[in-house]
Amino acid sequence: RRFDMEIWIIALLLIIIGILVASPDSSELKINHMNKKLNRIMDHLGIEEINIDEELKELIADDKKIPAIKRLREETGMGLKEAKEYVDNLERNN
Repeated sequence: RRFDMEIWIIALLLIIIGILVASPDSSELKINHMNKKLNRIMDHLGIEEINIDEELKELIADDKKIPAIKRLREETGMGLKEAKEYVDNLERNN
């Protein structure tokens, strides 16, 4: 009898885990929704998306990683850690 109860509990836990793994992440859905809204607002205001990756790649190629991080922070308002990680990823992917 106890064994049957344990099997039911394990089965229930597996079902719950399966549902959690299969369901989309709500935070990801919220971010996608906010991005769509932000894109509509930017379109309405005539604001173009900022893309300074090429400028950053040039700075990285010229061995000016710190100025690249500074430039990214100026343009986006990113924190130091996030900007450094972004530039590091950009450098790695080139």
